[in-house]
Amino acid sequence: MSVPSSSTATQASGLQSCEAEAAHYALLRRLAPVIRHNMAGTLQPIAMVAAMLERRLQKADTDPEALLRNARDIVALTKEAAASCVDLMSWLAPKEKRLITAGAGIAECLGMVATQLSFKGFSVVDNTGGPLVQLPQSALRTVLTAALIALTDTAAAPGKVLIGAEFAQDLLTLHIELKPHDSAEPMRAADKLPYRLLEWRDVQILAEQESVQLVHGKNRLTLQFEAVAAADSHARAETAQA
Repeated sequence: MSVPSSSTATQASGLQSCEAEAAHYALLRRLAPVIRHNMAGTLQPIAMVAAMLERRLQKADTDPEALLRNARDIVALTKEAAASCVDLMSWLAPKEKRLITAGAGIAECLGMVATQLSFKGFSVVDNTGGPLVQLPQSALRTVLTAALIALTDTAAAPGKVLIGAEFAQDLLTLHIELKPHDSAEPMRAADKLPYRLLEWRDVQILAEQESVQLVHGKNRLTLQFEAVAAADSHARAETAQA
């Protein structure tokens, strides 16, 4: 029996790395419209208040207190926008070892894909109950969003995406199932074709990279995440906040 040479192993490792990069890039390209839209949304209020301030400055009898309030509003909105943009950019470059409560992480992932899915005729129902267990944020963001996109990309018709959760033995398992709508609906044509469809091979590669167990079948899948120990969770969460 022949033993693989070191060069062969290196080539295989390099190929796997390239596949992971390609899958991650494809996911980010699918999320890019939402990230762009959310960034614009955080900046729009600043422009509105600035326009109001400009109009007031052009009046001779402007109340100084009103100007001061507008200026303070701009400062507050700018801080909020900066924080929101930094968080959105972390989808592109995840913070290493950053943790998030599973319920909050699931909610932000659904927030990133729900609108796009609704345009195609899908609805998402979160039955997880907001689990309080701590998970790596990058694992949830990468694998859960990719799985939801792949599930709907490969669907023959739109339907309801049901998400449930169970926690046992330090493992959080998400059960995701696609069920048909009560009344049959055709797949809605997108105004613009996506960068490319996500395939289960993409999701599998991303799951392996994030140490997440993936099992998928027709119109259903399970994702299994390893929870972080309570002591480690508290320490690493404080580090992430700092």
